[in-house]
Amino acid sequence: MSELRFHLHAAGVLAPGLASLAQLRAVSSGAEQYAATPLQLPSPAMLPSHERRRASQAVRLALACIAQALEASPFPVETLRSVFATDEGTGEVCQQMLETLGTTRQVSPLLFPNSVLNAPSGYFSIAWRNRQPTTALSMGLESFAAGLLCAVTESMASGEPVMLVAYDPAMPSPMNEVLTVEEATASAWIINCRPPAEGVPVLASFTLEVEPELRLPEPLPAWLPASWAGHSSARGLAALGLLDAEAGTPCWLTLGAQLLTLRRVESGAA
Repeated sequence: MSELRFHLHAAGVLAPGLASLAQLRAVSSGAEQYAATPLQLPSPAMLPSHERRRASQAVRLALACIAQALEASPFPVETLRSVFATDEGTGEVCQQMLETLGTTRQVSPLLFPNSVLNAPSGYFSIAWRNRQPTTALSMGLESFAAGLLCAVTESMASGEPVMLVAYDPAMPSPMNEVLTVEEATASAWIINCRPPAEGVPVLASFTLEVEPELRLPEPLPAWLPASWAGHSSARGLAALGLLDAEAGTPCWLTLGAQLLTLRRVESGAA
């Protein structure tokens, strides 16, 4: 596949010790040392009260990260297409349902709206009245890579900006023995493949190459906790570290028998 090019216009970051894109950039550049602090997810005030009460941890995580990105976005939220990518995404609710089935067997119908993979995308559309196409995907550890490729190619095909949301809520015990996501991590990317109009802010420009190659996943950079190695969304945090790396530095992402190579390019080169 030929080289794909896109522009990153805004981004949001949420993880323990990384409460914003600015904090991630400070840590990834070495200006600050990573310090683990508990992640406190805010109540999703952008939702109507009924939906707010029903919002799961996955929904709260995704919406809080989206809200960060939208604060810096140059595009009206109503115009954004979206891609949601997660390792699993419904563990908390599925665990509640399994525990209920193992005891009273009276599963609350209020759980069902949150037990499907596309729940966060549905809440996003409600919160910001967005009626654009959305894609929800889950491919385990390769979910961020798949989501990024999906978002970039959709922007190329449509000529419109796309928001990528990569999120992994913490998995409860005993499900975390199968999928080791013990802390919530997320990033939101607002990208566009079209050349930016004059005056439209751009954080960075990137190239994305897709080549046939079977390779084991790359380790996370040293500035991220090694315990996040099982989080697909942590790959998105690592990729945002390219913002302050030397131009041309590669970030390798495995996707089946393909290898995605993400690089930041100098301004004007994309």
